[in-house]
Amino acid sequence: MENPLKVLELYSGIGGMHYALLDGGYANAEVVCSIDISPAASLVYKHNFPCTTHCERSIEGFSAEDFDRMGFNTIMMSPPCQPFTRLGLQKDVDDPRSRSFLHLMKLLPAMQSPPNYILMENVKGFENSKAHELFCKVLKQLGFSVVEFLLSPKQFGIPNSRLRYYLLAKHNQKEFPDEVNQLGKVFDDIPLCLKRFCNNTGSKENPTKTLEQFLEEPSSISDEYGLPEKTLLRYLNVMDIVNPVSKSSTCFTKSYGYYAEGTGSVLNTGSTLDMSNVLANKLRYFTPTEVANLMCFPEQFSFPDGFTRKQKYKLLGNSLNVYVVSCLLKFLVT
Repeated sequence: MENPLKVLELYSGIGGMHYALLDGGYANAEVVCSIDISPAASLVYKHNFPCTTHCERSIEGFSAEDFDRMGFNTIMMSPPCQPFTRLGLQKDVDDPRSRSFLHLMKLLPAMQSPPNYILMENVKGFENSKAHELFCKVLKQLGFSVVEFLLSPKQFGIPNSRLRYYLLAKHNQKEFPDEVNQLGKVFDDIPLCLKRFCNNTGSKENPTKTLEQFLEEPSSISDEYGLPEKTLLRYLNVMDIVNPVSKSSTCFTKSYGYYAEGTGSVLNTGSTLDMSNVLANKLRYFTPTEVANLMCFPEQFSFPDGFTRKQKYKLLGNSLNVYVVSCLLKFLVT
């Protein structure tokens, strides 16, 4: 890496990409501007990064000249995933939420100084989309080398499943190692050339951690996190129930705590699980802090006063795993 990283953080959300940059420990690196259209996410971002220039507006309002004036050499982004999900009806480029990403594809070729590096995160399924095809075509025309992954935190030794698509791109004749220099392949494992940037990869030498390392002190958990009787009686059989020594948990979505099935694990704090006496079980939701811990946000991350539990879950569910992105960023720029 010749020059300090100057990052444009697009679709910045609550700052997961920014924290991944900080986790890398790069000298003189900075986020020159963060952009997100969500008022709630922007409040959280500015609360945690008050010194970063943040724009609460759509990317469609920016020109190539605007981007050139920012002086960034790296783009980190997580575009809206709904156009590529079943719940979002998989409308792909026809979804209005894809417009800003399509606009970005027009901006990159028009820039006088395109970035040296691009790191993008999205949902599994993006790799089969028309948007993916168009974006890779733009990157190829601009001379980027591209590597793609489908990875989950579980592969990095973190007891949480969150399978996501990642695209890494280098500009100006910068090549990736031969091990991953295979055009069109999406890697679903951690190659050796990436492992050297990871402290813990869920291997025999570095086993996956247990959930208890990510939990708050039991004495600090209020009764509001206990599962209501109605939920226990109706949905216990379809819930993913884990305990503190478990080495896995399911993906926490933006609907966690609202819908019972398929939105994230619940924690059994009792000694056993009694399916014959449902109400005797001591089950609770993971707190927003615990979800943030599993997504590897640092201890200093916080929400501004006034945010509800539902809002916190929603914003975290739309975010990313900081540690996974940090490892990929190191691999990209080194």
